[in-house]
Amino acid sequence: MLRFRLTFLFVFITLTACTNFTPPDQFLVISHPDGSLFVGDQVSFEVLIPGSPANPNSSIKVEYNGNELGTANISPYGIGGRRQATLLWVWDTRNLKPGNYNLVFTHLPDNFTWTETFSLHPKAQVPMPEPDAHWVTSTTVCCNLYYISDTAAARDITILGQEADIQSAAVSGQFGASLKERINITIMSRVVGQGGFTNNGIYVSYLDDNYIGNDMPILFHHEFVHYYDRNLGGSYLPAILEEGLAVYLTGGHFKPERLGPRAAALLELGWYIPLTTIADDFYIQQHDISYLEAGSLVQYLVETFGWEKFNKYYRSIPVPQNQTIAAVIDLALQNDFGISLFDLERAYLSYLHSQTVTADERTDLQQTVSFFDTVRRYQEAFDPSSYFLSAWLPDGSVMRQRGIVADFLRHPNGWKNRLLESMLIRSHNELFRGDYPNTESTLKWTNWTMEMINP
Repeated sequence: MLRFRLTFLFVFITLTACTNFTPPDQFLVISHPDGSLFVGDQVSFEVLIPGSPANPNSSIKVEYNGNELGTANISPYGIGGRRQATLLWVWDTRNLKPGNYNLVFTHLPDNFTWTETFSLHPKAQVPMPEPDAHWVTSTTVCCNLYYISDTAAARDITILGQEADIQSAAVSGQFGASLKERINITIMSRVVGQGGFTNNGIYVSYLDDNYIGNDMPILFHHEFVHYYDRNLGGSYLPAILEEGLAVYLTGGHFKPERLGPRAAALLELGWYIPLTTIADDFYIQQHDISYLEAGSLVQYLVETFGWEKFNKYYRSIPVPQNQTIAAVIDLALQNDFGISLFDLERAYLSYLHSQTVTADERTDLQQTVSFFDTVRRYQEAFDPSSYFLSAWLPDGSVMRQRGIVADFLRHPNGWKNRLLESMLIRSHNELFRGDYPNTESTLKWTNWTMEMINP
């Protein structure tokens, strides 16, 4: 370990000697795909707006040489609802030459205009495996798997398809329901969020040197629960119960775990979040705590009232009408079970106090929260397109129609990223084999490094 630290310090000091920082502009423009742009790219832009626009009809227009490339309204984006204009694939560079290009952005309706310069590199310099990369489809019993050629997913697609079938069948059995059509799964060859999303299909990250370290059976099962769940319907599926159901039926969040004891450890650590708070602002809370609480709460409801009664209650919660989410959950509890949310929380806390927590479970929870907080800190600062609250997740079906692969291949790959991701991979491996002292040490070094690179 000492040799590792000394080597790391030498590399770090050498590399940081030539680091430059530039302050952000008033309007922050993020281009996609990430990293350098090349001739042939179909480029998208996210334009982040300072503050909240006074005019709800405000938008951003982008032009080149006086010709409009596209216009998009400013609206909430992603899980976190970030205010931005999202201009998808508006700049087609396939007929351009390498060089610098000035694009004019306009904030409407006040016509505030500014210019951004983008460099296009020669097409011959496009990084591997992009030059010949294309979308490929593999069909299994449950699913249509869409992946990019010459990637880790292409190499392992048979195993991935078999695991998808196993987990889909398991979830079908848990719900006692089947689907009429195959599930569309888009496999991304870069880290996005925690590695899995479900909206118009399922999106999962799969790549070598994945610093999230996704366990594919767990990841598939969690996302399949969401997919089946939404197909079964309901008036309104609040996040605390929707995500809690996925964790409960998967038997853990990122790995198999005893939900009751781990949630009880939150009380000992002072990390417990009141149910009203977690219901009203689920995704804004600390991610791993909110998912654990939600999973153990659903487990408690099922164990107390039975699956059929829980399922009926869950799918009868009304859509909020000038109410908080906690208020509609409370009303449904009173209608179905004759108890309030306050009553439920009091009984749930009693349930948690009855759990027996081992020292390893407590320590593992502490290190898990620390690890994923470190991951998200890294993503926010060094790989913002992957940060789960505002992840860059364009429609995979449209990407396939347009022959676009770069958005799910390219990612920041500078020395900072390589250094920090190697440290995250190291700490993940230590954590998941139960080596808690070294996990803590590596995470401290990783966070110190980020502080030095990006104070």
